[in-house]
Amino acid sequence: MEKFIDISSQVNSMRHIDDMFRKQREDQFHRDNPVVHVCESIGKYVRAFEAALDAEHEVGVRLVSFGNAVFFHAEQIGFSKPHLITFSGVTPEGEQVQLIQHVSQLSFLLKAASKLGEKAKRIGFVWE
Repeated sequence: MEKFIDISSQVNSMRHIDDMFRKQREDQFHRDNPVVHVCESIGKYVRAFEAALDAEHEVGVRLVSFGNAVFFHAEQIGFSKPHLITFSGVTPEGEQVQLIQHVSQLSFLLKAASKLGEKAKRIGFVWE
C-alpha cells in the first residue's frame, strides 16, 4: 500500500524553514549594519543627557557641521537603513525641521534648551 503524503504538513514545514532563514538574514543585517549601532549609541547618549535635565528644559540640538549655526528642539530621532539618520524637531521660531544625514557625517551638539511648551518634551526614538 502506498504511503499517504500530507502535503499540508510539508508546506508548513517549508514555511517554517523559510521563516528561520529570513530571521537569520535579518539578524545578520542588524548586526552588520553601522546605522543601527550608531542610532543605538545616540539613544544611550540622549537618554543620559535627558535624565540630567530638570522639568524646565528639553533637548536641543545644535548642528555643528553647517556654516551657519542651526539650532532646533529635538522631537524625534530615527534611521533609514542602511546609512541614513534622521532628526526632526522645531526651531525656536516655530519652524518644523528634519535633518537627513549619512551616518559617516554625524556631528551634533546636545544642548539644554528652555522648554517650548507647558511641559518639557523628551525625544522619541523611531526604532523603539
